[in-house]
Amino acid sequence: MNELKEILNKVQKPGRYVGEETNSVRKRFEKNRTTVLLAYPDTYEIGMSYLGMRILYHLLNERDDIICERVFAPWGDMEKELKRSGRKLFGLESKTDMDKFDIIGFSLSYELTYTNVLNMLFLGGVSVKAEERSEEEPLVIAGGACCYNPEPVSSFFDAFLIGDGEESLPGFIDAYRKAKRKSRDRKELLKSLAGLPGVYVPSLYKAEYAGKQFLGLRPREEGIPDVVERTIVEDFENAYYPMKQIVPLVKIVHDRTAVEIMRGCPHACRFCQATAVNRPVRIRSKGRVRDICRKTYEHTGNERIALLSLSSVNYPDLAGLVRELNEDFTGKGVGLSIPSLRVDESFYKLPEMISAIRKTGLTFAPESASKEIRDSIGKRINFQVLCKSASLAFQHGWRRLKLYFMVGFPGEPENEADRIIDLARDLSCIRKKASGGAADIKVSVNPFVPKPHTPFQWIGMKGTSELSRIKDNLNRGSTRKIKVEFHDLEQSLLEACLSRGDRRLSEIIFTAWKKGAKMDCWKDFFDFSIWEKAFEENGRDIRDYARKNYDPGSVLPWDHIKTGVDKGYLREELRASSLYKDYE
Repeated sequence: MNELKEILNKVQKPGRYVGEETNSVRKRFEKNRTTVLLAYPDTYEIGMSYLGMRILYHLLNERDDIICERVFAPWGDMEKELKRSGRKLFGLESKTDMDKFDIIGFSLSYELTYTNVLNMLFLGGVSVKAEERSEEEPLVIAGGACCYNPEPVSSFFDAFLIGDGEESLPGFIDAYRKAKRKSRDRKELLKSLAGLPGVYVPSLYKAEYAGKQFLGLRPREEGIPDVVERTIVEDFENAYYPMKQIVPLVKIVHDRTAVEIMRGCPHACRFCQATAVNRPVRIRSKGRVRDICRKTYEHTGNERIALLSLSSVNYPDLAGLVRELNEDFTGKGVGLSIPSLRVDESFYKLPEMISAIRKTGLTFAPESASKEIRDSIGKRINFQVLCKSASLAFQHGWRRLKLYFMVGFPGEPENEADRIIDLARDLSCIRKKASGGAADIKVSVNPFVPKPHTPFQWIGMKGTSELSRIKDNLNRGSTRKIKVEFHDLEQSLLEACLSRGDRRLSEIIFTAWKKGAKMDCWKDFFDFSIWEKAFEENGRDIRDYARKNYDPGSVLPWDHIKTGVDKGYLREELRASSLYKDYE
């Protein structure tokens, strides 16, 4: 322990690695307890903002037969000190080395964290490749949005849990405990787990190719399911939610009580993977949400509550919920935020809500300044409605507005950048007319990145030269009142490649990590040249993967993962989009 204190004295933010937070859970390691380490492949500040990890951590720790701890990707200074001292990366609660746990479960929510997974395993003393792990090493599993195409990282994981983790993880651990009592043989253990709901064991499947073309996956032996169906929480009203949550020691990105009021989205935006994989819509009642908020406040003292969903404006009687929550927390200095307000006529019905929540800035996501593109991608927003919504917000005290756009769709007009800037100016001037001062407009622009299980999964990403032209035009329109942020093009290119790739990418990811790639989601650390060399050394082209158009009749690397949405329906949606003619 003295050695660890010496290490922490030399790093910039020791609070990331100390543990000991209020409401964290510390248990004694005993033989009859299964030890689980929840791993988030980014910094403490990012990982502790992730609601899914909080839910699983407390859910598992409510069981006496399970010990659950946390670990996050170390910053460069901590990694340096770990290597210098010979100390392994460890669980925060007990400071036990990673390789001493029974199960390590990673949350994969962003493709650019993949090299951090490899780095954390290496620093924790765990074999990076699944095929090289001994019987004594932990079982390494993963869940999260990226697992809807697990193939690019299939070489590094023993199993993937597809779907809602709070539904599948407890049963997975029970099956693991039972199988462990029968045999310590790793292959037999994995075979016994492969038939569980939502569980995919990649080593039990063989990928087939014809040259560069992916032909499909097939089980290596009888008894292994051909496909894996995701698990879902059907009774969302009574789904587990931790009231006594950890209070972080350092300021995190989203320092708040986050409460899901609805899971799933009633809209059908054709680019949106979150909508596709979270069907059907499930709703928590107002009474249940209020009870969660009150009890969580008692245990944490959080001064901000965020009401989360993919489209909160579609929550039944959202205005009533906000009004009642404000009554519950009158005089306590607690503010409400609603991060996902969709712009439609429902917004006009919520004046009480608009005036009640904090004036820290309102976010709208038109996605495109072109009506034709919006209709084609399924984002049907009327600009008159958008302007009226902005005007209403400004009348209730807002001074800032954030707009999200995507660019790079097939058939996009040449003047898309100009249209985006013109819209931002119009919205800024609306406040000027109403109150004498123009609004600050932040324009966040991301290149379109195709995602699995969406109608646009077959469409490749646009080239960087076209996207660079749009970026330059947007930057020229930036002013003191209108600030433009454009996501890094090379990071987006890599994301597109990793999101739709097959399992041959595993070796490329491994090569990139060996060359020094890590923290790729952080612009200051991202080095695109490393990735280009890794692809080249493995005889692949990163642009081929990112820009590839799949034939709608072809087998896709993620076809064995089933979300409950028929592939035929996705084809119909692609053809119904006007983008299809440009895709062909």
